[in-house]
Amino acid sequence: MRVASRTVFDFVRPDGTTAPVETELVYQADDPFAVTMRFRAGGSVATWVVGRDLISEGMAAAAGEGDVRLRPVTGRVLLLELISDRQVTVFRVRAGTLRKFLGATHELVPPGSERFDADAFLSTVLR
Repeated sequence: MRVASRTVFDFVRPDGTTAPVETELVYQADDPFAVTMRFRAGGSVATWVVGRDLISEGMAAAAGEGDVRLRPVTGRVLLLELISDRQVTVFRVRAGTLRKFLGATHELVPPGSERFDADAFLSTVLR
């Protein structure tokens, strides 16, 4: 079972202008701690896997210390930073979009009830 949503995040260029980027958010019950974000722009796709808890925390206050950071800018806008070896990519995200998506993931797998099947994971990896 999964939750998927297509939306648009605003890519923030270094000069402060923005460009829309088609974004797909995917949550799967069999990987209950992760949200996959797929960004499509110019014929390319970039995929990032983000912790669901980080998204929940970042809705209210700055969250993330590593390569993914999320924080509120206003009550309606969040700032998402994706940090790689080569660059920092920044997006403005509507808080309502993430709130609705998280709500659907919480209905599928309520927070605190997540389970990780290590045996299934290992059997997949060791094939």
